[in-house]
Formats: sequence, structure tokens, C-alpha cells
Amino acid sequence: MYYDDDYDDAILMRGRVMEKYVCEFYGLHLGEGCKLWEEGLTWHPTRPRIFGTPDRLVEQNGIRFGMDAKTRRFRTGWGESGTTDVPLDVEIQMRVYMEIFDAPYWDIATLFSLDDFRVYRIERDKDLGQEILDVAEAWWEKHVDGEVPPDVDATSACMKALGQMNPRVKFEALRAATAAEKDLHEKILKVRSELKEIDSRKKELENLLRAKIGDALGIQGVATWKAGKPRKVFDKDAFRENHPDLYQKFLIEKPSTRTLRIKEAK
Repeated sequence: MYYDDDYDDAILMRGRVMEKYVCEFYGLHLGEGCKLWEEGLTWHPTRPRIFGTPDRLVEQNGIRFGMDAKTRRFRTGWGESGTTDVPLDVEIQMRVYMEIFDAPYWDIATLFSLDDFRVYRIERDKDLGQEILDVAEAWWEKHVDGEVPPDVDATSACMKALGQMNPRVKFEALRAATAAEKDLHEKILKVRSELKEIDSRKKELENLLRAKIGDALGIQGVATWKAGKPRKVFDKDAFRENHPDLYQKFLIEKPSTRTLRIKEAK
């Protein structure tokens, strides 16, 4: 995945703008007699490394708890409203909040697209909450206080972190590979070959399914095959050709990033 800082900033900005909107929806969901307010940054009363900034604290019928406002484009990992089916990272975040604020439960008010509003409630499990905080503190002690880098994994966050840790090339010449690095290279080439075969087979099967669907809308319980809505896009090349001076005026330079290119086997 390519990281675009402008895209990341746009997502954060959207979240901030939509937060109040989602909270208003949530207030209507709870009905009269509820109170919502911003508490700000709050530290755990006995664990100095644990803190959180919930979107809102809530009081209803004499019970004080909290809520978090989310906006999402896709529903993958989310269940129906009123269930506890939320992504694992969201559940962990809410369980940390419950321990910080000693709350019996925590709501997640989530708006998908513009009109699909759902509310999920996570009940507190004190033992599980304490285990999560123990893991968080152990991670901090090892990787922050102890300055031991986390293990490399398959996440995009890991790739971005590696790029930030090693932002530029220090040695212009290519160095000789170790035996372990040659073995790693062979494994990468093998996986890439397997992925290429799998991707080719996947496309073949999908085209077979398209052929089966034919001129129908789809097959019930299997798939749909329909045209999306036309969309307008900005023609950058035409703009550059017709307005070269204006195009140059709005060009900006971004810091370069390191690109990993795997050498194919000879």
C-alpha cells in the first residue's frame, strides 16, 4: 500500500468534522434525559502510562459511561446495530476507556456512508480489561523504555515505520548479500510466483462467473454484476496541456520515499 499524507490528513479531517454530526445522531438515539460532554485527555488513576481521549462521556438514568463516534465507508467487520460485532481494534480501544473511566459499558456510534447509522455496546469485563492494560504496559516497557524495535510483520504500518527509521540511503554502492538475505530473496520470488498464479486463476474463475451471469443482474446468494454510477474525474493531462502556467503554479514537491524493488532471478 502506498502512503499518501494528504489522503491520511483528509481522513482525519473528515473524522473531526463528522464527529459532532454522529454525536447528534447518537443523542437522538438515546432520547431525552441523556447528557453528553467532552472530557478531554484523561489518565488512568493508577497506571501512569495509560490514557485516553474519548469522544464523549454520557450520563443517562444516573449511569455514567462513554461513547465513541466513528465514520466508515465500508461495513466489513461490523455487525448489525445493537450487537457487539465490531473490529477488534475498536473493541480494545473501548475496553481501555472503560478501565480509565470505571464505566460499566461503552457505546460505539458509527455512521456508514451518509445514512446508515448504527450503535454498538460493549459491556465491561474487568479481568479482560486489566489483561489488555498489562499487555499495553509491557509493550511500552519493552519497545519504548527498552528501545527494542517490534518484530517485523506484514502490516502497512510496519512498512511505513521502517521507512521513517531508515529515510535515506547512507551507502551508495550495493553491498554483498549474506546467506540469510539470499534465502529471503528466494522466498520472496517463490511467493511472488505463487501469488501470480493464484491471481491469474482468480481472474479466470471470476470471468467464468461473469459468463454464467450473462445479461442478468446476478445470481442470488452468489454474486451481482451491475454497472456502477458514472463518475466525473479531473483530467490532469488535458489541464496541463491547455493551462501549462497554471498547472506549474499549483505543483508542490513532496519528500521522496524509498521504494523496494525486488531483483528477478537471472
